[in-house]
Amino acid sequence: MKKTTLLTLICATLFGAKDIFVLEQQTVTAASLEQDELTYTAPIEIYTAADMEASKSKNIYDFLNHETSVITLPAFGNKFAQKIDMRGYGIGDGYENIVVVVNGRRMNNVDMVPQLLASIPMESVRKIEILKGAGSVEYGDGANAGVISITTNDFTGVNVTVYGGSNGTGYGSLGAGYADDLFSFSAFADYFETDGQRDLQSGDKKDSGRSKNGSFDLRLYPAEKLELRTGWAATRINTNYAGALTKAEYKDDPTQATTLGWDTNQHFDTDLWSFGLGYDFTSEWSLDANVFIEDKASDYGSSASKAEYDYDSGDLTVKYKKDALQVAVGTSFFNGQRDGYGSRTSKDNLAGFVKIDYAYNQHSFNAGGRVEEVAYEYRPETGSNLKDDETLQAYELGYNYKLTKEQALFASFSHSYQAPNIDRFFATTYPPPTFAPVVVFNGFIDPMKANTYNLGYNYFIDRNKFKAVLFYADITDEIYYTGGWTGVNTNLDETSKFGFELYDKYLILENLYVSGNYTYIEAEIEKDDNTNIEDKTLPGVSKHNLTAAIGYAPSGGSTLIISHTYRSSAYAAEDFENSFDQKQEVYNSTDFTASYSLENIELFAKVQNLFDEDNGLWINDDTIYPMNFERTFIMGLNGKF
Repeated sequence: MKKTTLLTLICATLFGAKDIFVLEQQTVTAASLEQDELTYTAPIEIYTAADMEASKSKNIYDFLNHETSVITLPAFGNKFAQKIDMRGYGIGDGYENIVVVVNGRRMNNVDMVPQLLASIPMESVRKIEILKGAGSVEYGDGANAGVISITTNDFTGVNVTVYGGSNGTGYGSLGAGYADDLFSFSAFADYFETDGQRDLQSGDKKDSGRSKNGSFDLRLYPAEKLELRTGWAATRINTNYAGALTKAEYKDDPTQATTLGWDTNQHFDTDLWSFGLGYDFTSEWSLDANVFIEDKASDYGSSASKAEYDYDSGDLTVKYKKDALQVAVGTSFFNGQRDGYGSRTSKDNLAGFVKIDYAYNQHSFNAGGRVEEVAYEYRPETGSNLKDDETLQAYELGYNYKLTKEQALFASFSHSYQAPNIDRFFATTYPPPTFAPVVVFNGFIDPMKANTYNLGYNYFIDRNKFKAVLFYADITDEIYYTGGWTGVNTNLDETSKFGFELYDKYLILENLYVSGNYTYIEAEIEKDDNTNIEDKTLPGVSKHNLTAAIGYAPSGGSTLIISHTYRSSAYAAEDFENSFDQKQEVYNSTDFTASYSLENIELFAKVQNLFDEDNGLWINDDTIYPMNFERTFIMGLNGKF
């Protein structure tokens, strides 16, 4: 106690203590039943709007990659549709093991296109919750690594953000809303553009990009216990991205045009309508229902490379809460269809679940189960139709013991699954000597199943929030693509993930904090009878992953934050046999953010990759996609009225 007091006095003398940074315990809302963060029965990270505002991240990918334990990297150079990894499922296919939901709507696609987080602007986000090794009962198909739940804002008043920066980067957004006892209305629009960093093969252009998002949400309160909701959102993206480089080219000049492949121009269009209601029958019983209708299109510039998607989804949940008991019973559906690439292909999910939470003194218990039917249909322009279906189950158990009012231990178990997406039954190969594309039918490969065990400790006080988790995942039939010109989609018999996670944020003073988020992962391919891949390390997985930051507010209106992201080297994304000469190099990025607030206006500036580190994504031997490879900056302002 004397040492802590002395440190506080020294820091107070040097820096001056002002009430700027505050640590608060959050409520978990990503699961069907709410629970306090301290007594939650599974690992979770929670980030608020204040965390996101302080980071000055340009988008959600940027925030996840540099502020959380989640890894994001541009998919073959595409910055608007990045791949996501968590808990060692690999940067190649990890995104398929994470369910991403926005206000309860599932963002995972029926094919191998990653979740389009570029359609969710940072300024519209109120909260991000990251469930790790949990969430399979509520969200089902694909929740092996966990769930990223994003909740957006209901704006009141007017919110404006504008910034500009290097490489012709510019951004502007406007959010506005109004609320009273009868209704609330919220609308948002933004525009982003960049001239790009890398040359295209044409010689006079760079990998530029443009995106536009717009949305509105309306809530009506016709009766005291009834809420009616409707909303609309749209996204328009036009992006150019350059092909891969050799290592020599990457080291010489990562901005140069590709010599290994080709450049890509892609358009994304999405339109979403949402409808919902909430009704409290009594103080104990409530109902929540939602329906989502989404139309999407992806266009690479020719009729053979266009695809249109129709997604219809929804959920219905009935909840009971009395004293220490909470129960949720629900059903959900997701019907996804893709027209394009010479076929009409669909994947339909229908599920039911039950979840129970019970608290008794220092004890909190959690249990649940889910049954999900998955049906496939493939209808080519020529040839016979193909059909298949699966019945899959998920179940979870969790226990939390509150040692004191500041400390808790927890343990959890989750049995989860991933039904293959529609692309997994086929592979486009390029066999020599002509390397002409040939579509190969893999067969209806098996669903992937995982048993995940978590053991954790939480310690929360006013000045410190500390979390520690030990985890292990035992997996059968992990789905992967062998890679290369003649690769196919298949299953690995037995794989595993083992590691631990440490998180700590400590307020040295109210105007000075340090934070760190570290993950150690061992991802192993243990056995596969059908290939030579056995006793190998899963490619694209770094053993050591760290984000760390120091924040200081020298005066009531100004804030300075310096942060660093580090990931150790790994096998290249397609190196399943661990035999390539080249490995994924270490990732380093140091970022510096400064802001100054005066009444309703905040001025800010951010420098990313301060020390100009080389960073890239290794796919295989001598095939590298540069990313975050040079120092960049933005400057701008926020206004709230």
